Amino acid sequence: MKFSEFFFVLKPSPVGGIGVFATQDIPSGAQVSTDYGPRKMAIKDIPPAFLKYCIFLNDEECLCPKEFNRMEIGWYINHSDKANIADGGDHLVSIRDIKADEEIFLDYNQLDEPEHMKEIYYKRENTHQAIK
Repeated sequence: MKFSEFFFVLKPSPVGGIGVFATQDIPSGAQVSTDYGPRKMAIKDIPPAFLKYCIFLNDEECLCPKEFNRMEIGWYINHSDKANIADGGDHLVSIRDIKADEEIFLDYNQLDEPEHMKEIYYKRENTHQAIK
């Protein structure tokens, strides 16, 4: 299955906020994004209200959307320890079959953020499903 911009849509999520939902059945092992590569920025250069959309690399740098005012759909993927997609290097990959209308989840712990910079709801010791 070849990735298409028509794989996903944004909708209100039952876990809270906005979530990403499949528009069609997606088989396990499918590439579900193209380059989702963020840009690296100094934390001090980002307004505090925007930091919640970043992935922290260390105490000084983080990965951010290419443009905060036009964030790619991947930045809306909610966290779950029972994820259905995973980081595949330069793209995201489905790790099990995903049904149409199912919400897409990523285990934020795969992002390798320093433990002390993680939000409490997705730290390893928490096992409940939560949102960004």
